Amino acid sequence: MSEISHKELGFLEELLRFEEALAEKFSLYAREAGEDATRKLCEQLADRSREHYRALVEVLESKPSM
Repeated sequence: MSEISHKELGFLEELLRFEEALAEKFSLYAREAGEDATRKLCEQLADRSREHYRALVEVLESKPSM
């Protein structure tokens, strides 16, 4: 496996922060939603961001860094 460069590691860390923030925001929106359809969509989007977060963590754990 190839190593992750410092630049790539920085990008992955930024993506982790971004996905974490999205999950938190969509969870908040779901709690505040007035309509069931809107709440459900926001919950799905929060779940999707959590899945992306976990996928990024798996990439970081599976590759050696510099």
